[in-house]
Amino acid sequence: MKLLFLPSALLLLSLGAAAQQSALDEMVAAERSFAQAARQTSTKQAFVASMSDSAIMFTNGKPELSKPAWQQRPEQPNAPQLIWGPAFASMAASGELGYTTGQWYIEQTGGQRVAHGQFFTLWGRQPDGRFQFLLDVGVSHPDPASSELPAQVATAPRPARTGKVRPASLPALDQQLTAAVEKQGVAAGYAPWLSAQARLLRETHAPLTTPAAIAAVLATDPARRFTAQGSRVARSGELGYTYGTYLSVQTPADQGGYLHVWQQEARGWRLVAEVLTPATPPKP
Repeated sequence: MKLLFLPSALLLLSLGAAAQQSALDEMVAAERSFAQAARQTSTKQAFVASMSDSAIMFTNGKPELSKPAWQQRPEQPNAPQLIWGPAFASMAASGELGYTTGQWYIEQTGGQRVAHGQFFTLWGRQPDGRFQFLLDVGVSHPDPASSELPAQVATAPRPARTGKVRPASLPALDQQLTAAVEKQGVAAGYAPWLSAQARLLRETHAPLTTPAAIAAVLATDPARRFTAQGSRVARSGELGYTYGTYLSVQTPADQGGYLHVWQQEARGWRLVAEVLTPATPPKP
């Protein structure tokens, strides 16, 4: 067999890539099963069954444990359906931590779609081998040009790295990003930290996945301070996330929760995803 004549390092790399792809496929299947369960049973039952015991959600812009909150929600048998599907996914080299993101919409009984947005879900492999979600967050935006859920899930190429994986305190990276924004302005402060694969999710905006779209929004964004409340790094050391709260430097009313996904690349740690979920203004 030709495979036997591959250099050992190349063979190990090939096997590693295959294992990573297998884990990514499992994670995507878990997301799709989650969405299917929500349609066949109920949104509440699907969420409770699919989340880890330590899963995080955001309420009024603040992170909290998800399972107790969902368990206390009443069932709503005649409520409009929440429907979603993954469009993009990424997996750590170790195969135990990854994320999915894509479109969601709410559909009434008659088929009318009354709300749209994007979700972002972090997944972790559990001790029993299953993938369950660790954090789920999303944003709303106007009706997209196409409301159809994609049949295929896109993935990004594995990032090039130089030398060994360098451990990092991801909350410290959030602090460095905050400092850069306060010193240089939002657009200039973000620029050196953004991955070429970066995607940003903002309320009222379609997913920002190109440098031009990201730059246009950052040019009008206020400076925000990020305060991490939790983080995790994959065992392979090159992918991780932080979550917590943010507060606008100039506008205290602009506050809420955030998720940052960090990825180590050839230039060092870079921000590969950011989701901001604003606090709901208090009712008078």
